[in-house]
Amino acid sequence: MTDTLFEYDHILMRSKYRTPDIHAHLALHLIVGHDTRLHCKVDGESFDADAVFIASDVPHTVYSDSGEMLVFLFDLASRYADEIDRLFLQGKNYFCLIGEQVEVLRNLWKENQGSLANADRAILEKLGLLKNDGRKLDDRVTQALAVLKNEEEVPEDAVDFLCKKVFLSKSRLSHLFKENLGISLSSYLAWEKMRKGYIHFQKYGNITEAAIRAGFDSPSHFAATCRRMFGLSFSDYTKS
Repeated sequence: MTDTLFEYDHILMRSKYRTPDIHAHLALHLIVGHDTRLHCKVDGESFDADAVFIASDVPHTVYSDSGEMLVFLFDLASRYADEIDRLFLQGKNYFCLIGEQVEVLRNLWKENQGSLANADRAILEKLGLLKNDGRKLDDRVTQALAVLKNEEEVPEDAVDFLCKKVFLSKSRLSHLFKENLGISLSSYLAWEKMRKGYIHFQKYGNITEAAIRAGFDSPSHFAATCRRMFGLSFSDYTKS
């Protein structure tokens, strides 16, 4: 079962999926066990926790025996990324919230169960993640991100396309992405294509339509990318 609030720069899911495969992707995670502890494996280290932040591009899997989980995924280019690292991760692969911190988040969830949007804002505000207006990126990276956001698909020639839009060479644009976001341009494009696939599925309710509109070669390519990035099949995500 999954209920999802899909914002462009982050996602909140109320999930009950079991034992996803070990996977890694560019999003930062916050996972909160609703009423039971989480079983976590992060970069080869196994531990239990009530709530955990997980850094970008770190192999992991997290599940709960019986209870729901609240799962946040934050875009590495979002307003939240720097604050999560500054307040919690501080360069580490993961950070566990404990005690009263967790109970406050659980109570906010219970108080706002009728609205994922209200729960989302209340939890982000309590964590102190709404104070910052956003990351200070190079203007050309900001422009490239805006161009990507406004396109329906990520085309095969996406790098050339972006270079023409922001008047930079491939090497210079790639360098700026790595310098500003800590990831390669090609990795971000793969993440953006996956995001567009989910956006189109939300809109059209059809995996074939979503895959082609996002720029994937086929629905099977879309599904395989979902499995690789998130550790579960696209059908598991869409069962709800």
